[in-house]
Amino acid sequence: MSCCFENTLHYSSPAHGDWGVVRIGMLAPESVQLFVCPFACGRHGAIGAMRQGFKNRLFYLYISQSDIINGYDDLIPEAVEEVFAALPKMPRVFFIFVSCLDDLIGTDHEALLAVLGAEHPDVAFRVCHMNPISLGSLTPPPISIQNNLYSLLEPAENRDQGVNSLGNLVALSPDSELHDFLEAAGCDGLRHISQYETYDAYQEMARSRANLVLAPAGRYAAQQMQEKHGLSFLFLPVSYRLEEIEESYRRLQEFLLPGQPLAFDFSRQKAAALQQVERARTLVGSTPVIVDGSAVVRPFGLARALLEYGFSVCRIEAQECSAIDRSDMEWLRAKHPEIEIFQPQHHKAVLFQRRLPGSIAIGVDGAYLAGSRYVVDLFNDQGMFGYYAVKKLMELIEEAAKAPVDLEGLINEYGLVV
Repeated sequence: MSCCFENTLHYSSPAHGDWGVVRIGMLAPESVQLFVCPFACGRHGAIGAMRQGFKNRLFYLYISQSDIINGYDDLIPEAVEEVFAALPKMPRVFFIFVSCLDDLIGTDHEALLAVLGAEHPDVAFRVCHMNPISLGSLTPPPISIQNNLYSLLEPAENRDQGVNSLGNLVALSPDSELHDFLEAAGCDGLRHISQYETYDAYQEMARSRANLVLAPAGRYAAQQMQEKHGLSFLFLPVSYRLEEIEESYRRLQEFLLPGQPLAFDFSRQKAAALQQVERARTLVGSTPVIVDGSAVVRPFGLARALLEYGFSVCRIEAQECSAIDRSDMEWLRAKHPEIEIFQPQHHKAVLFQRRLPGSIAIGVDGAYLAGSRYVVDLFNDQGMFGYYAVKKLMELIEEAAKAPVDLEGLINEYGLVV
């Protein structure tokens, strides 16, 4: 197993994920978006928004070469007014997205926000960046857009016993035992931004007692909320290894109820997960398994878990290895050097070498590149946590192993990344 990740020209397959900054920003209730960019930058997002049902909330101010040279600060307030005139009702949130070139031009965003805020005090304006050139920075687009979402929460006078989940783009499944654990610990429930239809209702998240960060992209927002609201947070990334799940609940217990014994008995959930692992492993047998980084945040951790359960992992599709996944990558290098690592965005990926049509691919991107006929349809650990995550993943593997999938149809259902 090689640990060398090459930073080269990127290839973007049509199966590369289904969440981009536009869709993430759309999680904000009663929000609209205005993209300020050249024509080419907006074409992909506009088509994707139409396919995913967001076009009535997405607008564009296309700028010319002359605008780029002369500056376009004065054009944005005019475009904002045009958007307001086109809407049936005033939004409560207005995201203004600027593209890569804005980082080079230096638009005065603070002055722009001051002008817009004075003219429309009932609307929360935020400037967002769609700048892939910042992917190596501390706040690339997937992180900065989540921070913009939670910056909309105003400090609350009173606190309740609710707990927020941050980082995960889809609410945790109601079947996860985490909900039962929180109830046993005296909490009022697990809150997620997607459950709120109005801006005022969304402010409930500011009254929560704490934040659980279930995916790395939400950690920066949690840090900012800790400074602004005094909300403590605990980073609990999704894991599919039983011992890590047990440790996560131990940490959560100490976080919520320090010094007290474990508030919940997980023996039934753990036994059900192990039973499902055995069923899936028996069905799959020695079929090669591909783990794709678009399916889970920690592909090396998932690969390790599957190997420990007895599955035949042959390949990991990962563009890079995150800090929280590094120890598992080192474990794999030491224990299973035969496992391949492919970078799905490497320019040579377009050659489609070393196809594995008979494999089971966990993740649509990995399936597309390998030509897998059997696909576990999962993105970004959506809805997953705890022993439920292990059980659900095994169920998905069973379903995938039993029936080949129409991969082209599956990709078309997702629509373009926006």
